[in-house]
Amino acid sequence: MAAVTTSTGFDEATLRRLLERGGAPDGVRERAFEQFQAMPMPSPETEEWRYTDLRDFDLSSFLPSAEEPFAENLDGVAPELLEAAGEIGERSGLSIQHNSTLVTAHLDPEARARGVTFTSLDDAVTTHPDLLEERLHHAVPTVRTRFTAMHGAFRTGGTFVHVPAGVDVRFPLQALTYVDADALAVFPHTLVVLEEGSSLTFIDRYVSPDLERVFSNAVVELFAGPGSRLRYVALQEWGSGVTHLSVQRAHVERDAEVRSLAVAFGASLARSEAETILLGDGGSSEMLGVYFGRSDQHFDHRSIQDHVGSRTSSDLLYKGALRGQARAIYSGNVIIRQGAHQCDAYQTNRNILLSERAKADSIPNLEILSNDPVRCGHAASVGPVDEDTLFYIRSRGIPEAEAQRLVVTGFFQEVLDRVTLQEVRGSLEATIATELEREASERLSGRGAEAHAV
Repeated sequence: MAAVTTSTGFDEATLRRLLERGGAPDGVRERAFEQFQAMPMPSPETEEWRYTDLRDFDLSSFLPSAEEPFAENLDGVAPELLEAAGEIGERSGLSIQHNSTLVTAHLDPEARARGVTFTSLDDAVTTHPDLLEERLHHAVPTVRTRFTAMHGAFRTGGTFVHVPAGVDVRFPLQALTYVDADALAVFPHTLVVLEEGSSLTFIDRYVSPDLERVFSNAVVELFAGPGSRLRYVALQEWGSGVTHLSVQRAHVERDAEVRSLAVAFGASLARSEAETILLGDGGSSEMLGVYFGRSDQHFDHRSIQDHVGSRTSSDLLYKGALRGQARAIYSGNVIIRQGAHQCDAYQTNRNILLSERAKADSIPNLEILSNDPVRCGHAASVGPVDEDTLFYIRSRGIPEAEAQRLVVTGFFQEVLDRVTLQEVRGSLEATIATELEREASERLSGRGAEAHAV
């Protein structure tokens, strides 16, 4: 059980306790708290929040923290937390945040010997103050929205990674955020800094059981130095009852490459912003997304591919399936800045509806401010499973449920084929198969109920 604090508000008393503990550069919490108090809740009257209305979201109903005991090593971590980390292949490091506390962070001795840092943000404030001064809340400023200001003021936990120049981290690093305290607000924060010519694969995983209500207010800041290579994976597997807001922003320098994958299967409401800023010439970005909504889940994805440097390239592919009364919104923007030459940018979002009550909106946008020749394109689609394809498959003697499973699996294959981390790809394939089996079972039981009623 979580040992929750007695405070139930995001007020000055809570702020003072956090200031006494440290865990943030001087002045950051105070400035963010002032912004939090002054800023209104985001309004659906703005285009950015048009599809997700949180004006009645009661922040006062959440506890600001639930502290947990530290573990000396992974042997001291509860089995359910290790299980929540998923099927772990070879790792160069694993950190675990349980509720509000990063309870342990393990780094392979080989990576440590090469100068890699993998620790909590709270510790990094004292061990790497110069890097945090230049990076923390720089990609995602606290003044961005009331929620990012709240995050800056009340964050606890969080993960910091620094890879020195020329260092290739052989196996992935993974951070798990696990919540089992009801009525809690958590503030996951990942800060990754890659120096010139370095490379890393990083996996963020968010997990919880089904709860009555939890608020996850997450920030991810990625800094890819010149010629570096970063693969970033976000696996959002919260239980029901969780409201998850996240902002992920990557700064990509000259000739660097950032490849990201966003997976959304959990939470009752999830709104995720993913932005890549291609600052240096020759930088590149790949942004993949997979989501599968059921019941009355609400997914709101927003993306920006911002080309500042010349000869930059970006490619986005998001695909989602929805059943029940699930709702998904995708809104993306490709920007080619004035002075950015010879850029390539593509943006594709496709949705497949497995229920008449499911709904999806797809809104791609291009903003080209350069006169130089560029290659830009976007595509979007929303629709049910193609009946002609189903008929063709069933005409070969394949049952309807299996035919639909084949069609939907094939729909996701375009994304899965581009997921090069085998354990992540295998996990995605298994989860999609489970969702399709559940959908088929519910459809059959519904028909049985109708027949019984007749």
